[in-house]
Amino acid sequence: MKYISLDGNLFKDVAITHKILKEKLELPDYYGENLDALWDCLTGGIELPVCIKWSNYKASCHYLGEYAEKLRNVFEDAATELDNFSLQIEE
Repeated sequence: MKYISLDGNLFKDVAITHKILKEKLELPDYYGENLDALWDCLTGGIELPVCIKWSNYKASCHYLGEYAEKLRNVFEDAATELDNFSLQIEE
């Protein structure tokens, strides 16, 4: 299993967040840097199995507001949909 660490302290804004996700998840060049594109990549474009560990989630909420929750929902939906995808959140 591949483990990917995401640090919410680095998610200063939406654009930076998607650049970090693109790098850490090794998303393709055509990644659209939005939640719909992330969903498409998670459910059909990344190598599984994978576990995402998102630390400092509350910092993400501070910087991103509601967008952090929407991002978390995408990851949680992927964990429900995919057998080999998991998410760990650390406040």
